[in-house]
Amino acid sequence: MKNLINSIYLLFCTAISSFAQEGYPTPAINPKFLFYIQHSEGHNTYVYEANMIDKLNFDNKNPIKNYRILYDKNGEIRPLTGIQQKFAYGIKSKELENNTFEIKIVSYANQPLYLKIDKTGKPYVETVVNGHKLNLQRIFIKQKEGTSGLGTQVEYLLFYGTDHYGKKVHEKLIP
Repeated sequence: MKNLINSIYLLFCTAISSFAQEGYPTPAINPKFLFYIQHSEGHNTYVYEANMIDKLNFDNKNPIKNYRILYDKNGEIRPLTGIQQKFAYGIKSKELENNTFEIKIVSYANQPLYLKIDKTGKPYVETVVNGHKLNLQRIFIKQKEGTSGLGTQVEYLLFYGTDHYGKKVHEKLIP
């Protein structure tokens, strides 16, 4: 019975996640790419990349660069606006040890992210959602209907990435 319930739950989560993001563009991946964020009220995408001073070290003052891709304006790349930086998609970072940072997205500071470099020199971000550790690749935000701007309310967040075996995983977080 427990396996049946788990199977139904997994099917439900998969159906929700695939429906929620149908037709969304995927940004180009480069060696410094970490993760991106999209939301249910448009296709514009917020990208986070490692800010490296050399091949193996982050810039300690600003370890992550972020920007937005305006897919509704032919894929224009622009910096975040001041409001987006301060209230939504901006980040705060704190160095924990050499080349390891705790990163928090300003609009959801309760969900710590950890910026690190793997054994091959590739930067990555990991987090724990619902007790499961994952290397983050993207976040999808489902906004509550009828909310926008500074009054935006979130129904749920979907975190996508890989586990420590490299298997694709996703976790749903309800704030």
